Amino acid sequence: MGETAFDHGIDARQLRDLSAPLVRHQRLDAPDWDRRTALLDGHMRVAEMQPGMRLRLAEVRDRFGLTSRAELPAGLKIALVIDGTARVRYGADEVHLGPEASATGVVVSLPRATTFARLGRAGDFERTLTLGLSPHWLARHGQGDILDTAPDAMPRLRHWTPSPGLLTLAAQLFAPERLARDDAAHHLQLSGLAMAMAGEALAVARPTMPLPERLEASHSAPVDRRLARLMAMVDDGQARGATQDDLARRLGMSLSNLQRRFRAQQGESLGRFLRRHHLTLARDALIREGASVEAAAALAGYTRAPNFATAFKREFGLTPSECRAGASASA
Repeated sequence: MGETAFDHGIDARQLRDLSAPLVRHQRLDAPDWDRRTALLDGHMRVAEMQPGMRLRLAEVRDRFGLTSRAELPAGLKIALVIDGTARVRYGADEVHLGPEASATGVVVSLPRATTFARLGRAGDFERTLTLGLSPHWLARHGQGDILDTAPDAMPRLRHWTPSPGLLTLAAQLFAPERLARDDAAHHLQLSGLAMAMAGEALAVARPTMPLPERLEASHSAPVDRRLARLMAMVDDGQARGATQDDLARRLGMSLSNLQRRFRAQQGESLGRFLRRHHLTLARDALIREGASVEAAAALAGYTRAPNFATAFKREFGLTPSECRAGASASA
């Protein structure tokens, strides 16, 4: 799980670093902000549970009334405000979220990249969970047709009231002693919360049109078949050990064309995706199977354990040995 976190004052650079895996072309603006001091007070963390599944936890107070504008990539966005209030806009649709607002949560289907804005007010506080599911993640889990339900390709918002059990689990993760943790057991707890959020939100986002109409909409949607084949190769292990040039040749494409099309659809570089995917497989083997560090390195495509350890720590914030030990202690 790739994870980045900041505590206390969060300045513009840190906020952009945190937002980089989630949005594109971010712009920040706030009245009376001198562009040097922190924009937010509090804690923020972004973690990738699985390839294509990213969770953000934020417990922040707005210093200046921050307006953040960006572009969201296609996919399913799930937002839950368990304390305070948040005002956000997806395309032209604005929604206020929080226990005292019109809704606690919202599920947004984005068939294509869409403008987004967070509209803050000075002094406002929010404790928020935001989960993003990429088109590839949805397709892998049999939910790809969720993004085909808007024939005009516009965002579709649905209010969502989470279950009491999910709210309890979410609130527990914001306890000070939980926020300070960064070990394998805590990562598993975050993964459990992310999967619970995805399960409840997907039930809300399911298409309401009859099955024949859903199938017709799905078949009429443009599909990049070569990228779909690439993802199938990644999922069944055929891409393991292959270079990007190898993959391009297998797909009958030039490398530059493959890289350009991949970035346009997934919102990140092919190299970054493959590296993180293989490191995630290695991390899961360490945590769930008790694999040795050497075996996990081989699974991720590394021939030398020190190189693997360096890449692993850069991606997940702890060494493979620490990850394996933490999982064993939790068990």
